[in-house]
Amino acid sequence: MEWLGFATLITAYGCIFTAVVTGRKGWVLLIGWLIPILALTITYEPGMQINGLMVLICFVMFLICRLGMVDVKMWNIRQRKKHNILFGILYIGVFILLFYSVAQAQIQGYMLNLQGWGSQKLPIWRMGLSTLPLLWLNVIYTRMVYTAIDRLRRKRQELKLLSCRCFIANEQGTEKGLNQGYFLEGIQNGVTYHFRLTRRSYLMLRKETKLRLQTETGLFGGIYVTDIGHPEWLKRARRVERRDAKIGMAVFAVVMIFSIWLYWIR
Repeated sequence: MEWLGFATLITAYGCIFTAVVTGRKGWVLLIGWLIPILALTITYEPGMQINGLMVLICFVMFLICRLGMVDVKMWNIRQRKKHNILFGILYIGVFILLFYSVAQAQIQGYMLNLQGWGSQKLPIWRMGLSTLPLLWLNVIYTRMVYTAIDRLRRKRQELKLLSCRCFIANEQGTEKGLNQGYFLEGIQNGVTYHFRLTRRSYLMLRKETKLRLQTETGLFGGIYVTDIGHPEWLKRARRVERRDAKIGMAVFAVVMIFSIWLYWIR
């Protein structure tokens, strides 16, 4: 159990570090699948009942959601086909798994029982308020699963963009406000393509006005770029990468020490 907790905590740190480096907040939200496992490993005592199904669900869903983001440097999902029925089915299925995992973690005593499981009279308002964050979080997870399915089958092609422009804005295109991200827009044959970027990709491409990209078109029409390793572009992000690596290694050492204390010393 100690090794499971140790690996889970290190994985959670990896998600946080990746979120900081890439600028993708989804990596932080991905930790939600690891919280029930962490709660189990932290509160575990000999003789305590272990819900293996809960652990398996959290582990598998973490990997599936991760597939929707891993290795993607640029992505364009605006032109992706919208299958509302499929998305709705996925939303219900993912929510059932998420709700079961959180509920079992509370019922088994791994987590604080916010929903009031086991009480003689279960307050509806308490259950409703505690479920609202799960409904919101489930939208994010469903999008990740939908993207993972989209990336199961990919067609490679070359995309040449002219009049490229990198900028920082939110989803509505406003350059001021909350939930800002990195964007790139370019034109090919009169069609304007809008890509979201990771922070590293933004640093590499912000001075480029013409781009030749090797893209992957997904099953539903999403466009993804997983390799932009041009030597000249890599030099632009090298200084920031070195700084991030130094900070990341220092924090990683602290997390390692904390993990050892948490699972083997205390």
